[in-house]
Amino acid sequence: MKEWRMLIERSQKGDEESTLKIIGKIEPKIRKSLYQTDVQERENLEQELRIKTMKVVQSFDTQKVPGFWEWLDEAK
Repeated sequence: MKEWRMLIERSQKGDEESTLKIIGKIEPKIRKSLYQTDVQERENLEQELRIKTMKVVQSFDTQKVPGFWEWLDEAK
């Protein structure tokens, strides 16, 4: 979890290597989610999902992520 936070914060500051690491970590999930999609549409959808992912990363507030105990209290 700390690694994700660090990558997100660095990516938000313009660190290209961190951005590429985030994409690399998410890429298998993107491909898996599009497995049954038509081959001709798959590449376009993969690219759109990468772009949307990076938009979310850029707007994500790592300070508002609850700790485990806060999350557990909210889940009750």
